[in-house]
Order: sequence, then structure tokens, then C-alpha cells
Amino acid sequence: MATKTIAWNEGSGNITVTYTGSGDGTIAVESDENNLDVSRSQQVTVETTKGGTVSQSLTITQAAGPNFRLSNGDAFAPADYDYMNVQTN
Repeated sequence: MATKTIAWNEGSGNITVTYTGSGDGTIAVESDENNLDVSRSQQVTVETTKGGTVSQSLTITQAAGPNFRLSNGDAFAPADYDYMNVQTN
């Protein structure tokens, strides 16, 4: 199993990429919560280490985080746990 942790370029937190297979197995991507009230994306490159070099760029995209925050920084979650975002003009 190979795991790589990559810091987000915007906001805080990390992207975690895990490969547990062999050959053309599946890559799992996880991320910390988005602390920004806008969506973010970042390009990462996956590269082979055996049998010649092959690389593939992936774009990781994450929706905006909730922008209603409590005084301690935690996200406000209504009783049904749906997040709310408000955009002002």
C-alpha cells in the first residue's frame, strides 16, 4: 500500500491519495474538510515507479465548505445536518 499526503494550495487541510492494488488498480482520494466558502480544485500527478515511467494528471475538486461558523470555528449544522451557504452580491 502506498499513501501520499498533499497539502491543499488553497485553504487548509490535506489531500490523501492511497493506492492498494497492483497494475491498473484503483486509487482512493480523500480530503480534509474544505474550510473555504468557495469550491477548490488542485491538479496532482500520479506516476509509475516500475516498468518504465508513465504519468497521469488528475484534478481533485472539492465543493465549498459551510460558511456558517460558530465562534469556535466549527461549522454550524442544522438539525437535519444539511449545510447552508449564503452568497451575497
